[in-house]
Formats: sequence, structure tokens, C-alpha cells
Amino acid sequence: MPPKRRASDRGWVKIVGWAACLALSGSLTYTFVRALTEGTDDIDPLFFGLQTTASLLFLIYSLRLRNGIFIAANVVALVNAVGTLVLTLAARA
Repeated sequence: MPPKRRASDRGWVKIVGWAACLALSGSLTYTFVRALTEGTDDIDPLFFGLQTTASLLFLIYSLRLRNGIFIAANVVALVNAVGTLVLTLAARA
């Protein structure tokens, strides 16, 4: 009898994981680059906070899965989020 597959091994779960990882990382990177070039006035704090929280939770899940690509993408996303936050705080000072 073969061992039971984990939910994370299923094909559709992997596709959703890749899509979420790319979307979060791309969105937070876009937000950071846009904050650098156009300023931080147009950043929605609620949406930005939710994205950052989702990326942090996904990073924790990625560490548990030991998926190096997901870990790297979410670390980059969180570094971009911190950069955006620093730019926002600097603009208001």
C-alpha cells in the first residue's frame, strides 16, 4: 500500500502555491518600485498590510515545506515591503 500523499503534493495545490507566490512577490516588488519612482501617496495601507501579512504567512508555510524557491520569493517580497514602509515613513518625516 503506497503512503498517503500530503495535500501539498497534489498538482492543483502546487499550481495555487506558485500563483500565490508569484502574485505576492510581484505585487510587493511593484509597489516598492512604484514608491521609489512615483512616491508613496497612492499606496493603500490596508491592501499593503494584507499583502505583507499574506507574504509573511506564506513564508512561514514555505519554511515548513522547505521549498527554496518559495522561501526566496517571499523573503524578497518582505524585503520590498520593508523598503516601501521605510520610504513611506521617510516621506512623512
